[in-house]
Amino acid sequence: MTHALSLFKLDGKVALVTGGGRGLGYHMAEGLAEAGADVAICGRNPETLEAARKKLAAIGSNALALPCDVAKEADVVALAARMKEHYGRCDILINNAGVSALGPSEQMATESWQQLMDINLGGTFLCCREIGKQMIAQKSGSIINVSSENGQVGFSMGMSAYATTKIGQVGLTRSLAVEWGQHGIRVNALLPGNTEEGMTEFFKDREGPLYQGFGAPLVKLVPSGRLGTGDDFKGAAVFLASDASAYVNGAMLVVDGGFTINAGV
Repeated sequence: MTHALSLFKLDGKVALVTGGGRGLGYHMAEGLAEAGADVAICGRNPETLEAARKKLAAIGSNALALPCDVAKEADVVALAARMKEHYGRCDILINNAGVSALGPSEQMATESWQQLMDINLGGTFLCCREIGKQMIAQKSGSIINVSSENGQVGFSMGMSAYATTKIGQVGLTRSLAVEWGQHGIRVNALLPGNTEEGMTEFFKDREGPLYQGFGAPLVKLVPSGRLGTGDDFKGAAVFLASDASAYVNGAMLVVDGGFTINAGV
């Protein structure tokens, strides 16, 4: 039998984290690097990416910063080629890149709807497809699609487009898990809850109007009594990326402090 802690080690593994320059993406990339993986990060801001790459390199990772817009097919094809050229393989893919929109659905512009579809759902598919080709060839891999609690519950402030992309990522995850399981590839979804990182990092300002108006009421609905932090997602990412979850495929790992199952909502 393998020692329990050894199952979480990622020594010799190569990972790609989209949207890995900041927020939850960076924290998950950092967790993979701390577990021993070489980690490439991609995103649309070269300066942010390079700053994050330096921090990953300081951990000991053979880190690579790759500018990429995941909504653009040519960018993703080039991204996969660069991964193959630099590392020769990709063992772990975390599809974290995404954008959000907030407002009444009856007022949402078609262009805004399409942007979310192209980045959140289309970008996830493109990265799965292109990196998936490499994983199929090497007969192994772990893909983690970062969905959201927003695909599981409704919010009165209006998040229909975002929620649609997030539940779409779950459907993509389940389908690919079945389709690619024969190739030794596992595909799982990670569903973050309300956090003080990434798109909602403004919640860190406890005295600010956004936290007072939205964050504080949300915390009251979280059984664990707090917002999620970057550290809460390091372990989840390492678990799904590593052999610790070798028999976990097509699953949804909800990391939300109990928010979505709170009947008091």
